[in-house]
Amino acid sequence: MKNRILILMFIGFMVSCSNDNDTNKSFEINGRFTHQINDCDNGGNLEINCVEFIEFINDSTIDVLIGGGDIVFRTNYQINDNKITLEQTGGLNFDISFNIQNETTLNRIQDSEIWEKE
Repeated sequence: MKNRILILMFIGFMVSCSNDNDTNKSFEINGRFTHQINDCDNGGNLEINCVEFIEFINDSTIDVLIGGGDIVFRTNYQINDNKITLEQTGGLNFDISFNIQNETTLNRIQDSEIWEKE
């Protein structure tokens, strides 16, 4: 009887320690996420991009093409509580952060635009 109680207490302890709200632990965010800029017409100018992207290089580095420009920036990022925050560096001197909706969809916090995984 004592063994059963100890086993039930151990199982209860293990279940209480799990964190079901941590989405970024249940799957890995990787690959490239893109967003089509609304009403964008580059008129054949290769220096204007109508598609923005972020591409996860590893667990701390990301490539970013944002704002319709033609320069890809490499910076660091962190994931905390289902929020991806990019470090401001060089030409990325403004806030860029995303809420993780699921493994294929990110929601940019600054403008609520949806970014989909390729």
